[in-house]
Amino acid sequence: MKPLCFILTATLFLSGCIDVPENTLISHHNEPLVQECARPSGENSSLLPSRFSLLSWNIYKQQGDWQTELGQWLDNNDLLLLQEANASEHLQQWLAIHDYHWFQVAAFNWHGVSNGVLTAAKGQPSQVCGKRLLEPATRIPKSLLFSYYPLSGSAQQLLVVNLHAINFSLRGRTYNEQLNMISEVIGEYQGPVIVAGDFNRWNSRRDGFLARWAKKEQLIEALPEPDVRTRFLGHPLDAVFYRGLILEQARSLESTASDHNALQMRFSVVKGKL
Repeated sequence: MKPLCFILTATLFLSGCIDVPENTLISHHNEPLVQECARPSGENSSLLPSRFSLLSWNIYKQQGDWQTELGQWLDNNDLLLLQEANASEHLQQWLAIHDYHWFQVAAFNWHGVSNGVLTAAKGQPSQVCGKRLLEPATRIPKSLLFSYYPLSGSAQQLLVVNLHAINFSLRGRTYNEQLNMISEVIGEYQGPVIVAGDFNRWNSRRDGFLARWAKKEQLIEALPEPDVRTRFLGHPLDAVFYRGLILEQARSLESTASDHNALQMRFSVVKGKL
């Protein structure tokens, strides 16, 4: 979400359209789960291939013609990471038609429908964990989703972190707290890692926070070509960071359906890690 959207979000909250649910996770079975973590059954599960593709996009609560654009970009994407996803019946039907299994962190409910980061894949993750952190000003949560996916031919699993970052944070304390929440999970993890989403990197201070955090966690930012990422004051809001993988392709995709452009990546497993 861009900073100027803050006023709209605060207005919606005060008008009573938004409430924070007790449940943290929602699954593709439309089943609310109160616990932070879940281990899905292996039913209809398939491994991620050793070469896989990923699409990350702030979908702006599906307020635009998102179906057309996702249809154009689909191109056998193995992983789909959405931020500001509204788990409407329409989106759930689209994901089911395209054979995606998905989990969402219910950051808040908007008119009774859960909103937050949503990660989808052709196969089931072995484990998912959702976390929320309150925006200091609005007290409306931002969300994080950690998903572990078995990789074809590999003893290691891929850890995928889908992030919608804190928008307003005095001196960046809560912004850094959210990055530290990620570090607590990925810090000791030995397998390949992807951290992607809307980082709300809209000033030089946040840019510095993010650069120092990525260096500490030995993460590399995948720089797209062409780079048409949505920017605020010259800073790209969205990003994909990775480690323990080979980046084969990175590109950004222009959108008229959202206030964010999308990112599409192709990765492969490092030889010797199989």
